[in-house]
Parts: sequence; C-alpha cells; structure tokens
Amino acid sequence: MSATQRRAAGSPDSVGQRVRALRRRVGRTQEELAAEARISLGALRDLEQDRVTQPRASTLRRIVAVLCQSPAEAHELMRLGQGDPLLAHHLLIRVLGPLTVEVDRVPVDLGSEPQRILLGALAARPNTVVSVESLVELIWGATPPPTAVDLLRSQVSRLRRKLRSSRSPGSGSGVLLANRGGYLLSVEDNQIDHLVFESELERARCDRYDGQLESALKAYQRAMAMWRGDPLADLPVLHLEPPVAALVRQLHAAILDYADTAAAINQHEQALPLLYRMVEANALHEPAHARLMVALAATGQPAAALGVYSGLRERLAGELGVDPAPDIQKVYQAILSGHTPGEDAPADPPSPIEVTDRADDTTLTVPTQLPPDSFGFVGRASALAQLDAMLEAACHQTTGTPIALISGTAGVGKTTLAVHWAHQVARRFPDGQLYANLGGFGPDATPAQSSHVLESFIRSLDSRAPVPPTLAERTVAFRSLLARRRMLVVLDNARDAEQVRPLLPGSADCFIVVTSRDSLPGMAVIEAATPLLVDLMSVGEARALLRSRLRADRLAVEPDAANELIELCARLPLALAIVAARAATNADLPLAYLVEDLRTERVLDALRHGDAATDLRRVFSWSYLALDGATAGLFRALGTRREPEIGLADAAALVGGPVDRIRQHLGELTRGQLIKEYRPRRYALHRLMHAYAAELAAA
Repeated sequence: MSATQRRAAGSPDSVGQRVRALRRRVGRTQEELAAEARISLGALRDLEQDRVTQPRASTLRRIVAVLCQSPAEAHELMRLGQGDPLLAHHLLIRVLGPLTVEVDRVPVDLGSEPQRILLGALAARPNTVVSVESLVELIWGATPPPTAVDLLRSQVSRLRRKLRSSRSPGSGSGVLLANRGGYLLSVEDNQIDHLVFESELERARCDRYDGQLESALKAYQRAMAMWRGDPLADLPVLHLEPPVAALVRQLHAAILDYADTAAAINQHEQALPLLYRMVEANALHEPAHARLMVALAATGQPAAALGVYSGLRERLAGELGVDPAPDIQKVYQAILSGHTPGEDAPADPPSPIEVTDRADDTTLTVPTQLPPDSFGFVGRASALAQLDAMLEAACHQTTGTPIALISGTAGVGKTTLAVHWAHQVARRFPDGQLYANLGGFGPDATPAQSSHVLESFIRSLDSRAPVPPTLAERTVAFRSLLARRRMLVVLDNARDAEQVRPLLPGSADCFIVVTSRDSLPGMAVIEAATPLLVDLMSVGEARALLRSRLRADRLAVEPDAANELIELCARLPLALAIVAARAATNADLPLAYLVEDLRTERVLDALRHGDAATDLRRVFSWSYLALDGATAGLFRALGTRREPEIGLADAAALVGGPVDRIRQHLGELTRGQLIKEYRPRRYALHRLMHAYAAELAAA
C-alpha cells in the first residue's frame, strides 16, 4: 500500500495525521492544543493537514508534552516528525558521558586522542570560537611541538571528513569552521545532547513557573535522559574546562529542582534513582542528602532516611569537623517525630510585618525590598547553580559574612540574575531582604552615598530607632540591628569596594549579593567575596530569550534570520531584549529586516529604542567615563582596528608605550568589563563594544 493509499485508509503514517489522532483521543480542539503547546493555530493546522512535514523539533516537543501518554508514544511521534533530538539531522554529538558521534545515524570512529580532544573541546562550547592557542594547549600540553599549529590544521581537516554526511558532501566544512584565529563547531540545538538537555531544562522551569508541574516533571525526565555519565568521561584533560564543570553544576541543580517538582505532586519515588546517584557521587552534598531523606520518608522508608543522615553526619565530622547544616537537621528531626518534611512549608513572606525581638524587646520590621522578578527569566543555569552552591557552603561557616560578587559587562544582565535568584531563595531568609541600587554606573554623576543607604536600611529595620549622624556610627547601628538575624542583602550596581564596605553586616547568618561592572578584586582579597563573572549568553540561552519575548512561529518561519540576530547582537541580553521589543511592537516586520539594520557600521543607532535607560551607547558610556585618560585613549585606539581581538605586544605597538604600562591599562579595561582577557595576554571586545570604541575613535 502506498503512502497515499495509507492516508486515504486513515492510517496515521504522517506526523500531522498522528498529531490529529492523538489530539482527538485526548479530547482537545485545535484551539486548545495550540494554546497548551504555545504554538500558533495556523501552524498547528498546517501540520495536521500535512502542509508541514518536518516541523521544528522544539514545536514538536511542546506538542508531545501535551498529547503523549508514554515515552514510546512520544519517541514515535518525534521520529515521524524527524524531530527526535537523538535522531534529527545528519549529525549527532553526545558529550554527556563518553564522547560519541553519529553521522547519518552511523557511529563514527574518531580515532586518535588529539581528534577526540579537539572535538570534545569544541562540542563543550558549541557555536563559540575556541582559539588555536587554547586547542593547542589542550591537545599537546604546556610544551607543544614546534609544528603544533600545522598539526592542528591537519586534525581539523581529518575531523571535517569524518563529520561529512553522505547526503551532503560539503557538510563537514559547514559544521567545523575556522573563525577569528580559532575554530567553532556550528550546530543546531538538536545536534548535540547538552543543548537538548538545556532546552528541556528551560521548558521544565517555564512549566514549573506556570504551575504546570506534571508537564514540568516530564520535561525534567526528558532532560535527565540525555545523561549517560560524567561529561566527556573518556577525556580527563577536559574535565577542568569551565564549560564542562558548568555542565556538572547544571545537572546537580536540575536534579534538585526535579526532586522538588516530584515532591510537590507527591511523586517522590520518581526522583529517588537520581538522588541516590547524586549522593553517591557527592558524599558531602547536603541539599541532595536532604531531598533524598524527604523522598525516602515520603515513600515509607523512614529508617533508610535516618541512615542517610547518620552517614552524612559521620562524613562531615570526619572530613570537615562540622555538623550538618540547620536545614538538614530540621529534616532529620521531622522524620524522627514521624512527620513527612515539607508538608507544612511556610508561605511566601508577606509585605513588611512587625515582629518583636525576644532579646531586647524592640519592635522591628521584616522588610521585603526586592524589586520585581523578571517575567519569563531564561538561561543562566550555571550562574544560578553557583549562587546556590555559595549559599549552601555558607551554611557551614560560623565566621565572616558570605558575599557573592557578581560582575560583568554593561547590559549582560547582572541585576536581572541577582534579583531572580534572590526571589528564588527569599524564603530561606525569614528576617527579610534588603535591596539598594548604589548607582555606581548610570546617568547620575554621583553614585549613592553609603551613609544615605544606611539611613534607609536602619529606618526599614526599625522605624523608631534614632539614626546616628556619622557614617561609622550608622554602620555600627546597622550591624547591631542585623545581629542574630538571617537576612539577604542585595547591593546592586556598586561603583567600588569603598562604597560597599560600610554596608556589610557583621553577622555570618546574613548573605550578601553585590553586583558591579567592576570586578572589585579588593573585596575578593579582603572580604573573601566569591567572584561570579556573568558572561555573554550562550547561543541556546540567547535563542531562549528571543523565544520568551516573541511568538514561537516567528522564529520558526525565519530560523536563519533569528540565528543571525543573535550573533549581530553579540549575545548581549540587553541588545537581544531591544531587538525582541522592536520585533514584538511590529508584528508584521520580518526578522530579516532587523538583520539588515544591524549589519550597518552604525549598529548602535539600529539598537536605539526610544528609552534612555536602554540606549546601548549611553549604557556603555557609563563604563567608559569611569576610565582615566590614558586607559580611555587605549580603548578608543582598539576601535581603530578591524579585528576586535589583540595581543599585549600589538596593543603596546598600537598606542606606543612600555609593555608594562600598557598591561596595566588593559588590566583596567578588563576589570571594568570593557574588554575580556580570553587567554593570557590576549584580549577581545564583543561586537557591540567594538562598534562603540570605533565610534569614539572616529569622533
């Protein structure tokens, strides 16, 4: 029977007919399915009528989440649509476990160790240029052979041949590209397993945010299915590379979120296997142990839960000389008393309320000053996991105030990240959350004075307390009010360490988040602050940001234009948000038109959107104006070069001057996040910052 005859007979052999059959089985109208799957009604009709035979994988995954009632059913529908993330396209690379490659669904023997390291390093950073120097060092170590660069080119050539599809003879060259003094692996989201993992994780978190916990649980399960072991388990030389370490942190954060989601709908048993694996691999990871204890107790295994606690307590005492954190001790006590932990979780803190302090009978308030969380927050899984880890580590410290120091270039989303994370953990600070915008970089010439911020904090904590006249006295009063209280303090947009230091509590029970364009290295030295650099978004995160602000069908109709927009915006969140706002305001405007606008040399003009606070040229200027004259001159000189990258020796030749002095100026630019030292003595500006430097040079 032909395909036409099968369709006439009602056999659902096309993806569209299968979707229609499943939709009718579960009793959904087209309008209902389109709304639940977050796709346009027109796109769904085109699919069901076989006008679209190969829908985008992301579209199909959303339909699968609504319609399919078993993994086998989901797999078959994805296969029909050729959107299965493990089958789509001619290429599939797996890094979540030992490195494997399939071309045209046939396993590829990568052969030599250098080729495996080369592909592993590029696959860990897909769609990102990795410099020749980095690749040479990874493959041959600190003392490479004199012909290392030529040998690398040879390895690249061989690898391209192995990645070539029989259906597309030139495909290998299109996947492995030479670019700006390095190489990049150009892949779609569904051609590499960790991008699929991140995509499913994003879907899970969106569903969880929307209260769709059943759907979120399925998305978490699909994400976890990508993992076959430690990332690049067969290539130890790559294990300490930042993107590989970040994958492990993402997995750990995802397992904890998965366990919390399963617990919220009383499906604790779903998370048990993953929690067991996590605690076996991380014998001192208290959050994982706590969730395992909760899951065991909830599934009728309280003795096993208590045994998990006993083992953890012994290891902590033997290896670190500390007791388990208060949170896990509460879980232990709850199980001992016969309760399932978490049944009576406290509600979110209300508006400021008055409480009486038992120690001195003074009336205090519980301030909740955090700004609104960003709607539809996407990405930054690695940074969020690092902040979570800092908070967990702080539970073991009895001295000093834990400080997370978030830095990054203008427009990269430092405040958005800090506020989003603060909302996520606010419940863990029952005595309240303080927030202040220190105005370190902005339209006002003078940053906020520490004395004025302290006055505001003191009045927020105790409206009846007198406010001392001097800065030193206000600092003492502030620290006294915070003694023995567990509070979160967010100090946003700091200018320098001297502005921040008077605002630091003296209590180890508080947690401080500082954001700044300056890396504030003095705070890392003196206050032992933990630095967290927020970099440009990954391609996957940038695409997720556009998806969160535009209709999905607009990206599906113009995928190439969407990809080019991401690169032209340098993966800078503020620039992407500006472009998305312009596209959303003009629903009929093709994305390709925006691409043409951004290809011009005056790209910053194309990114103006009528609001001074989001004018990139002004936003960049606040960092530039903070530079001294000589450093500002070097920044302008970098704009005269065609290439956005430069080495130390070339920079010294460009402006003339001793290498040591030029190194100091480059250090100031790096500290102010105007440039990035991506390799020792090698520096780069992202595309939009380079355009800004070029404008200054021309002026």
